[in-house]
Amino acid sequence: MRKPLTVGMIGCGWAGVRHARGFISRGARVSWAVDVDPHRAQALAGLQPGARATTDLREALRDPDLAAVDICLPHNLHARMSIESMKRGKHVLCEKPLAVTLADADRMIAAAEKAGVVLMVAENEVFSPLYLRVKELVDSGAIGAPALVQMTRGCYLEESFKKERPWFLEEKAVGGGMMMSGGVHDFEKLRMIIGEVTSVYARRAPQRFTDMQGDDTSVAMLRFEGGAVGIMVQSYLMKNAMTAAGTEEHSMRIEGAKGSIRAAGTNGGKIILFRDSLRDPLLSRVPSETEIVVPEVDTFELEVAHFIDCVLTGKEPVTAGRRMRRPLELVLAAYKSMQGNREVQIPSK
Repeated sequence: MRKPLTVGMIGCGWAGVRHARGFISRGARVSWAVDVDPHRAQALAGLQPGARATTDLREALRDPDLAAVDICLPHNLHARMSIESMKRGKHVLCEKPLAVTLADADRMIAAAEKAGVVLMVAENEVFSPLYLRVKELVDSGAIGAPALVQMTRGCYLEESFKKERPWFLEEKAVGGGMMMSGGVHDFEKLRMIIGEVTSVYARRAPQRFTDMQGDDTSVAMLRFEGGAVGIMVQSYLMKNAMTAAGTEEHSMRIEGAKGSIRAAGTNGGKIILFRDSLRDPLLSRVPSETEIVVPEVDTFELEVAHFIDCVLTGKEPVTAGRRMRRPLELVLAAYKSMQGNREVQIPSK
């Protein structure tokens, strides 16, 4: 019988707790909890009998029985902690974004290849059944070739981040602001559903949260390889009953020659598929608008399960480091566009 995968949680805050629960639910063993705050480390260690808590990463990495680590730290620490872990032969699951610079991302990818270990980015939203269903609809030709894409991510900083993740206010720790924190998610979902982005023109809105150093609201206009154009909105300023309670609000709309798709939700939600019956004789006797309800799932658990499978089987993750370099490149292109007030072309892969 195969032994359970042993994992060290590096960072025991908001994301670390959710990842740890995912590992435990999937039969892995959380053997270490590492955090600069000993109380946080001890609290997470309490989720798994026998787990040890420490403030010293090296102490955990010296454990020969430790197979993998999960990096759930501020973005600017991802590269250093991941590389140090991979040099010790540990597989790495690293929260998004992969890094805050392309040079750091390349060093991480090279370190994984040299050590022969798995480097996977914890991009939970590509495991969402809601967006996988949207992708299926687009790929099936349900609305024809996409022409216009609109994606919005809205939340309210006061409730969603400042209480549990105050480091999101620091531009250095984040590697920017909302475009990095939220945009890196949405660039990857857009790549998954629509295709490669070829250019970005981005603008930053006037700052409203003065205690936040990075952008609290920004917008990007995109061009895609297949000819479609898109608008992506990232904002901490969207206030309604949902965001005031600390929940993010996500929506997506895709227009094609034969119809449109509207999707709302993150880990599940609702899709409205509209098809033009005048352009499709097969639909002339049925309603042209269909509602598809996608049940909620724990996407943290799904991404963790995929990581475990990749470590045990040796297959490459769908969010491998080399693939997740691209959404980082797109976010950095958006910031370059904001600074230079111009469209930035994205080199082909």
